[in-house]
Amino acid sequence: MSDLELDTQAKVSNWHKFVRKNLLIHLIPNTVLNTVVPYFAFKTQNAVHLFSGEQNLARFLLPMSLLLPFMITLDILKKIKELQHAEAIHYKLDEKITGYPFILKKAGLNSLCTIAIVFTCMLALHYAFPNNHDFGIAPSAISAGLLAGLYSLTFFYLAIRKFKDDAV
Repeated sequence: MSDLELDTQAKVSNWHKFVRKNLLIHLIPNTVLNTVVPYFAFKTQNAVHLFSGEQNLARFLLPMSLLLPFMITLDILKKIKELQHAEAIHYKLDEKITGYPFILKKAGLNSLCTIAIVFTCMLALHYAFPNNHDFGIAPSAISAGLLAGLYSLTFFYLAIRKFKDDAV
């Protein structure tokens, strides 16, 4: 094997390590924390409502829907930018991150689209269920955790799909 082929294999291997490591770094803590925190907050009350009450489901889902997509996209794109400039990963040559305006624009767009979709879905649920419907403590906490896990997977994939080489 030539040095060029070995270098390419090393970069592909680095890409795979990057994907596995960072996916787990985002998936596990986000899922666990966004299940445990709402569970203990909801446990202090009798019922969990969508928008009403001191500890409502919207209080956890809306900030999470704004911040998680933004932070995941920002973190992953910054790491890809660093690896690209160090030429440590194999990527499509025409898809190199050049600056932070692109990263912030992509993260902001992901975040705003997500919160708009989640808010619309929550409004639909609000009008579909009777007034003061109790969503339950455990189902609400588990739903928040699963949504955080879904965000971790989705926005990790959305951040890397443009830069992932077809051969990888």
